[in-house]
Amino acid sequence: MPEWVAAVKEEDLKEEKIKVVNTGNKQIALIRKNNQIYALDNECPHQGCPLKSGTLDDYTLKCACHNWGFDIRTGENVDTGEYIDMDDPKVDTYEIKIENGIISVFV
Repeated sequence: MPEWVAAVKEEDLKEEKIKVVNTGNKQIALIRKNNQIYALDNECPHQGCPLKSGTLDDYTLKCACHNWGFDIRTGENVDTGEYIDMDDPKVDTYEIKIENGIISVFV
C-alpha cells in the first residue's frame, strides 16, 4: 500500500542537483528544477543503471550508461530510434509534498 515517506529537508535539495533517497525498497531521485521538485526512480529501465550518475539538460535526465533521456516531469523516454529496444521505456514518477520543510514522497 503506498504511503508518504519523509525523504529529505527541503533546504538540502539544491537547484538542478539530483539527490537520491532510500524509501524502503526503492531508490528515488529527487530533482529541483525551476523551484519545482520532481521524484522518479533512480534506475534506468534499460539495464538498471543509476540515473543519478546521468546529466540533467533542461527537463531531460540522460542515463550515464547508454544516454537514454527521460523527462523528469513525466518519466517518459524522450528519445526515438531503433536502439530503443523496449515497448515502454518509462521511469516511474512519484508525487511529493512539502510540510514543515521536509520533502516527502508517495511510494
